[in-house]
Amino acid sequence: MKNNIKYQVNGRYVEIPAEYAHLVCMKRRDELAREYDISERDLRTLLREHKIKVSPKHLLRIEEVIEVYLVLGWPLKMHKDIVHNKMDTPPKRSS
Repeated sequence: MKNNIKYQVNGRYVEIPAEYAHLVCMKRRDELAREYDISERDLRTLLREHKIKVSPKHLLRIEEVIEVYLVLGWPLKMHKDIVHNKMDTPPKRSS
């Protein structure tokens, strides 16, 4: 079992579940929008509604990406993939 990862975001420590650690990296807005299956315009609207400020630059910093995940939640399709993969593995037999 993998350990959770801790990041410092806006002066507070955030624990990232190990199964979502692969999502935490610098990303463009269009990449984030695809993860949530929404348009980039809808993502901008959600960010504005939740008062999430991200840099106007092309790539979002890791801290900004984490902030988006904390407010909007982990992308559902990524969660489904993880749950589906866990269900594909056969249960361990006790001896």
